[in-house]
Amino acid sequence: MREQHVLSSCIQDREAFDTIEHFVEHKDLSEQGMVVWAGVCEYYDRDPKAGNCDPSLLGEAIARHVSANKHKEMFRGLISNLHALDVSPANVVDDLLATKRDKVGQQLAAAILASEPTERLLEDYNEILATTALDDEDDEDARQGFSVVDLVSTSFDPDNLIRIYPESLNKRLDGGVKPGHHIIIFARPEMGKTMLTMEMMAGFARQGLLTLYIGNEDPMADINMRLVNRLSGMNKLEVLNKPEKADEEARKHGYESIILKGLSPGTAREITQLIEKFKPDVLVLDQLRNLNMKQDNYVLALEQAAKQARQWAKRYSCVVVSVTQAGDSAANKAVLDMGDVDFSNTGIPAQADVMVGMGANENHMRNGERVLSLPKNKVSGCHEWFAVSVEPHLSKVLPLG
Repeated sequence: MREQHVLSSCIQDREAFDTIEHFVEHKDLSEQGMVVWAGVCEYYDRDPKAGNCDPSLLGEAIARHVSANKHKEMFRGLISNLHALDVSPANVVDDLLATKRDKVGQQLAAAILASEPTERLLEDYNEILATTALDDEDDEDARQGFSVVDLVSTSFDPDNLIRIYPESLNKRLDGGVKPGHHIIIFARPEMGKTMLTMEMMAGFARQGLLTLYIGNEDPMADINMRLVNRLSGMNKLEVLNKPEKADEEARKHGYESIILKGLSPGTAREITQLIEKFKPDVLVLDQLRNLNMKQDNYVLALEQAAKQARQWAKRYSCVVVSVTQAGDSAANKAVLDMGDVDFSNTGIPAQADVMVGMGANENHMRNGERVLSLPKNKVSGCHEWFAVSVEPHLSKVLPLG
């Protein structure tokens, strides 16, 4: 790996950084390179919308972390030189991924010959293979003079949208979302994240969509029961007393269009294999924080999981619904914002097209209500908050009024 070219590409191109961030290790970098890399990571963390690093701002930010004046000047000059370096980010990314693939491939072959464990190396190798280089993107989104009539009749035809329930939420999304969109649900524990997820899944079933639910938080039997409650309209006790009726009612409402899969906790490659096997219209990830992203830093692992979820949405042209926690700041709070996302109030929001916060104060809880808020909504631009009625025993979320 040519350190200068990698650092220069990441400074000049956010997409290059996003693609290879997970594959750059400290052992690959010199001491100076590690300082610059840390500065680039912090820069993009502070501003998820930044398309590249401003060299003067980056240089000053790094200089503030350095004590000796001569070192401050050295890093300012180094950043300026890296920014001015003539590089091809797409080719640098491709070269780095190819180098990593060959290295891990050799390690995997050696492990097989020595009869040593290969599971971790195989996961690493498959993950590199699954990562798309910048110049490998589908040209579908490259358009010039595209027919406005075709644009409206395909991408924005209401009949081609996927409706998101409850209906009061769908209304604020201008009738639904398109394949490739990533929705993030976040709330405090016991607030009703799974309940809202079940409401959405029941809506997907009504539309005849195939939904793949990946669960790594609760036992699958519990999730299955909650899904049956929602689809059959029967609570747990009623299901236990009349399972045949519950089965019949659930199937009438799309029970067979939902695939439930438990993982402990689940790797990117395992989920990719499931997506390729079942080809779902909708992928539900419950929860992001438990996925094994092979990162020692919890914040980075969460952000990598969110980034991977968005890549699945685009690569496989499906809607992805991810579930994650809200932090202590959301306790007894009705209207949530991006800052309430637990451990990652910048990196996770950056990977969402729509964020749905679920909150409540004591009065809402007593009245069987929750408040849904839209701190991020690239679909319609609506950032309203609104109350909904909940029926926990049926995992049901309904519009109020």
